[in-house]
Amino acid sequence: MSYYPVFLNLRERPALVVGGGDVARGKIEGLLRTGARVTVVAPRVVEPIHRLVTEGVVALVARAYAADDVRGFHLVVAATDDPDVNRSVSADAERAGVLVNVVDRAEISSFIAPAVLAHGDLQIAVSTSGASPAFAVFVRDRLRADIGSEYGVALSILRRVRERLRSDARSIADRRRILRDLAEAGLVDRVRTKDRAGIDTLLASLAGDGMTLEALGVELV
Repeated sequence: MSYYPVFLNLRERPALVVGGGDVARGKIEGLLRTGARVTVVAPRVVEPIHRLVTEGVVALVARAYAADDVRGFHLVVAATDDPDVNRSVSADAERAGVLVNVVDRAEISSFIAPAVLAHGDLQIAVSTSGASPAFAVFVRDRLRADIGSEYGVALSILRRVRERLRSDARSIADRRRILRDLAEAGLVDRVRTKDRAGIDTLLASLAGDGMTLEALGVELV
């Protein structure tokens, strides 16, 4: 089966996680990184989830799952160790028109979660269309060896350059050409070696005078 790859904006949107174990904890942490407002339904939760509840980071409904729990949420994740409960969550979400992921059960999910390599705003998602999540993790970890944090820093530079070009009313075609030229001219390599002078020279030659790391407000870390 072919999936349509998409990145969802969940900032300030309500998300429900059904389950209170370690698998649920991982899903909760991933949702929190997106800025989602997370509610957990589970009669018991592991200590890391309890700590998030105590800190007021997530809301907890401390009881067994009920059919109406999915209503009002933008997205639902079923992460219990009870297959019957997970199937019920899937069916209830489908009836309510809510996106649902059942952990390790792609066939009853409306979306699947990829393995993600993230460096700042750069996210690389790897999916096996549900065939083998473990293999997706393997591929992601292989990519990690070649795509390090310098890519995230380079992206921060390009984002600031793009903003400056837009404020200067440069055309879309110009912006795309300049950003592509910067990427292809070795920006990542210069970031990797922390060659500040080299980056400033590259920016000036391709994006125009005044385009420096200091002017853009980007630090090399």
